[in-house]
Amino acid sequence: MARFVPRTRRDRLLAALLIGAIAEILWAIYLGWKLPPHYVALHWALAWVGLDVAEVSLLFASAWAAWRQRALLIVFTIAGATLFLLDAWFDVTTANHGDMMQSLVVAVFVEVPSALALLWVARRAVIRLFLTHYADSDLPITPIYKVPLTRETLNEVPVREVPLAPEADH
Repeated sequence: MARFVPRTRRDRLLAALLIGAIAEILWAIYLGWKLPPHYVALHWALAWVGLDVAEVSLLFASAWAAWRQRALLIVFTIAGATLFLLDAWFDVTTANHGDMMQSLVVAVFVEVPSALALLWVARRAVIRLFLTHYADSDLPITPIYKVPLTRETLNEVPVREVPLAPEADH
């Protein structure tokens, strides 16, 4: 059996991510087996308020980045969307029987749509970033999942031919 020896920074990153994913799978299995069905959290209010403060902070950071037209908008909106999805998940999964309907309504009509809106903004910002900085290359017409992270692999990207629109007569 061949042994994988990470030689480059990319290989080390790949190895670390794969090891982390495997470790997280094992941890999730262990927690599912060992966690008690009932647990009293001593800082319950602090946890929820802290999550909401983080969401608000990322919304303000996203607004600032949009106002200043900074690429950080992508990072802030994706982080904010992640927090909104986590908020929805934990609202629903930790709700008492009597609070389930309220948790579902807030998740379905506020938190998940907020996350989707932020992801839409992030997607638009990524497209704008590519069109702004790579307008003379073929990258804008390459699907995002095929865009290379480094210049060394740029020539390996298959590019779809897109005909240019005819210029309008003025």
